[in-house]
Amino acid sequence: MSDFLDITAAAMATSMSYMECDAVIYEGQTFWGVASEKESQTLAIGGFESHFAGSLRIEKAGFPQPVKGTRLTLNGTERRIGDVAEDPISWTLYLEDVTR
Repeated sequence: MSDFLDITAAAMATSMSYMECDAVIYEGQTFWGVASEKESQTLAIGGFESHFAGSLRIEKAGFPQPVKGTRLTLNGTERRIGDVAEDPISWTLYLEDVTR
């Protein structure tokens, strides 16, 4: 299984070098990942309110264990980690606006 994970991690690193990656600052260190930044609409008095609802996929290698509720900076904007999912080689961080 170790060979599979090593090969998969190398493939992910190579593919991320081809893509335009997003800068992430977490615990004072800069990392690179792939973000999906979008707005969601919720019903409010007088109409709808827009809220940030996005995610960040980042390689596990070198990235510390993410903690729900902590803040990070994604492309210059501060976000909070709302939830965390993982697979053998990467983290998926579900982000939210810090004002929520």
